[in-house]
Formats: sequence, C-alpha cells, structure tokens
Amino acid sequence: MADINLLGKLFLDPAVSPFAVAEELVAAARREADLVLVDFHAEATSEKVALARVLDGRVTAVFGTHTHVQTSDARVQPGGTAAITDAGMTGPHDSVIGVKAELAIQRMRTGMGVRFEPATGGVRIEGAVVECDDQGRALSCEPLRVPVE
Repeated sequence: MADINLLGKLFLDPAVSPFAVAEELVAAARREADLVLVDFHAEATSEKVALARVLDGRVTAVFGTHTHVQTSDARVQPGGTAAITDAGMTGPHDSVIGVKAELAIQRMRTGMGVRFEPATGGVRIEGAVVECDDQGRALSCEPLRVPVE
C-alpha cells in the first residue's frame, strides 16, 4: 500500500497546488503498490470532491481530512475510487476539535493566545472502511465511528 498526503489550496496557502502534483505522485505510487490511499487535508469540500473525481479510477481511495467532522458522503465513484469528504476526528468529541471547550472559546472571544489542553470524554475513532479487489479498485466504502469509552 502507498499513502499520499496532499494539502488543499482553497483557504490555505500551500507552496504548490495539489492538482499540479497529484497525478505524478499517483503514477509513482502505482509503480510501487496496487493499493493507493490519498489523504487530502483541505478546507473546502468542493476541492476534496474535485480531487477525488480527478483521481477516480487511479487510486483506491481519497479520504478528506481537516474539518474534524465526519461527512455522510462515503461512496465508490464510477471508476472504482472510494471517497469521503471528511473521515472525521479520532479523539474526544465532547470538545472543540479535541481541545477543552472553555479554552477554545476563550481564545475565540478574546483573540488572545491561550494554552490549549486536550479534552476528555466522548472519545471516538472515526474514519472509513474500504473493501477493494486485488488490483486496488474499491468495491465499497462505509464510514466508521467507534466509541472508545
């Protein structure tokens, strides 16, 4: 298996557009492995969907990350690439994306720096489960949410 990590362009500021490098990275990964997973860390869901469409049929899966909120759009695209706009967050969900809520809120209200501390409670593992064939073509894609506590 090969894993490719890309950073989105919309609302972020990567040095290079993920669309400019994705195809070359995928071609190199496919020479090494049949299963290729793309972790696309991006702000905009539209950009995540667009990259999944561009790579459809050439990678096993495109998992969006960054928003910490699992989306309900897990699917297998026509070319055999699994996709989910955001795989979600593994960590304490009784929080503000893993941080004690009162600290995150204080920072947002005041604009002053606050030392963040990890929250506890409501811990979950989130992601997606992809079933694929021997050639790395996705057969199914289902969201995964497992309570830990």
